[in-house]
Amino acid sequence: MALSSDGSLYTWGQNEFGQLGIGNATYKITIPVRVASIPDLVVQMECGSFHSMVITLNNDLYSWGYNYYGQLGNGNTDNQCLPQKVMFFDEKI
Repeated sequence: MALSSDGSLYTWGQNEFGQLGIGNATYKITIPVRVASIPDLVVQMECGSFHSMVITLNNDLYSWGYNYYGQLGNGNTDNQCLPQKVMFFDEKI
């Protein structure tokens, strides 16, 4: 993943579990693609082997990708191909 100076997020590489956040689980993407479904500017990004998370300018947390162990924090174990807002926190992080 790469974060541009304007807060846009770009992803490429392996995508078997939707960890690129582009709406599908195409095996691999070889050129950078903008993750368009995050409704705010991204200020911080992190990625695991098969999942990704970002924090936005409004301090919202979004996660996507492999979720077998519930690591996305969304209350289930379904893989997610698009960023999903994590609703666990009562306060902004």
